[in-house]
Amino acid sequence: MAKSAYLDENDRKLILETRQKLDEVTNLMDELLETVEILGDPEMMKNINEGKEDIKAGRVKDLHTLLKEEAT
Repeated sequence: MAKSAYLDENDRKLILETRQKLDEVTNLMDELLETVEILGDPEMMKNINEGKEDIKAGRVKDLHTLLKEEAT
């Protein structure tokens, strides 16, 4: 015979909080895996570093300026 358990309001809150925390951890793990993937991709890292150099050297335009130029 199967046993049943009674869940009170505190149990339900704990289950809900646990589910929310698990969702948060899952999202963090996804972000971490994406970061590791990027860091492990030499071509991607090269492009990121080139972009940083472009910013430092002033070889970029902000979006507002770019949109103005495109409109004319």
